[in-house]
Amino acid sequence: MKKICLILMTIALSGCAHLSERTLPLLDGDCPWNFPVKGNDSSNGFIYHTYESDYYDRVNAEWCFTTEKEASAFGYRRFKEWRGYR
Repeated sequence: MKKICLILMTIALSGCAHLSERTLPLLDGDCPWNFPVKGNDSSNGFIYHTYESDYYDRVNAEWCFTTEKEASAFGYRRFKEWRGYR
């Protein structure tokens, strides 16, 4: 009975906006094409990366978001530009 309730609840909530704005990454740490913003939980806090980030290809995402606005709504901050060595 618990499994049936869980399945029905999952189906009912699958159309909710707050669940469709983010998803888990693929097994290799990349995000699906329709969730291009990578959310990374690092020692520096919750950071999101877009294609503009120098680290986008190196980061393994913990969450994937549809937009930067959605990542910010979930408590992630934008990546900082790499400034090179001083």
